[in-house]
Amino acid sequence: MITRRLRKIRKGQAIVELALLFPFFLLIIVGGIIDFGFAFYNFVTLQQIANDTARYGAEGNGTSGVSDSNILSFANSKKPSWWSGTYSPSVSRVSISGATVIRVVISYQTPVYTPFYQTLLGSFTSNTFIPLSVVAAYQIPNQVASR
Repeated sequence: MITRRLRKIRKGQAIVELALLFPFFLLIIVGGIIDFGFAFYNFVTLQQIANDTARYGAEGNGTSGVSDSNILSFANSKKPSWWSGTYSPSVSRVSISGATVIRVVISYQTPVYTPFYQTLLGSFTSNTFIPLSVVAAYQIPNQVASR
């Protein structure tokens, strides 16, 4: 008789536990989608900025010989205004088989917005951001066609 009563009491226990824990699981999943979605978006944007900057340095918009400071200012002008993390572009010129290549490296530290992932990431790396880095390289053409 006592076992029947215990079975009836325990019958709804699993659904109650699920009802209590489901919001936390949902918050973790949705928070991860948001944080890593932002990181992916920022990575794609960063890659596009690096490509545009390397192309600008190689082609020079019809002018010959764009200086590194102009290339860096171009990269800084393309940075979205809402980015709050550390943004650091760098430019180098590399000679490969007689050709000169403009190599642009841009790093950005995208913040993590969800407190759960801030704590999780902070416990492993002592940082609350995701480091992103991209590289783009364009060969400087021997002759620049006028536009």
